[in-house]
Amino acid sequence: MKRLRLLPLLAVALAFTLAACTSLDRTVTPGRDPSALREVFVATNLNDNHGLGRRLAVAFRARGLRAESGPLTLLPKTAEAVVHYQDRWAWDFGEHMVYLRLSLHDPGELHPYASATRQRHIAKSTNLDEVLPAVVAELLAPTPRP
Repeated sequence: MKRLRLLPLLAVALAFTLAACTSLDRTVTPGRDPSALREVFVATNLNDNHGLGRRLAVAFRARGLRAESGPLTLLPKTAEAVVHYQDRWAWDFGEHMVYLRLSLHDPGELHPYASATRQRHIAKSTNLDEVLPAVVAELLAPTPRP
């Protein structure tokens, strides 16, 4: 009988633990709708040792957009938005991502109009090609009309 009383407590504890594993946040400037984009350019970081720029371009193409990656000097004139990314990695018997922020900028602008941020530990056994599409989908989600 005592075990039955502990079962709801264990279920609640497990739910809180799983909810704390990942945090995915999004911000969009009012009046902007990233879901309307057709072509983006992923500006690669000079310290990109994990091929994130290329992998992000693949994730955007999988959502039906035209997407290329490279240094900003290769920005095509037809790009509607520039995607910048910030990533952080930790080493724990293997390297794994702990933070990723994608931001959308109008070409030539410094300040982003939309961003999606994933925080928390991503297990080293996790394939990044499974994680990146979720962050891209959050970034490109339709903006509700007021």
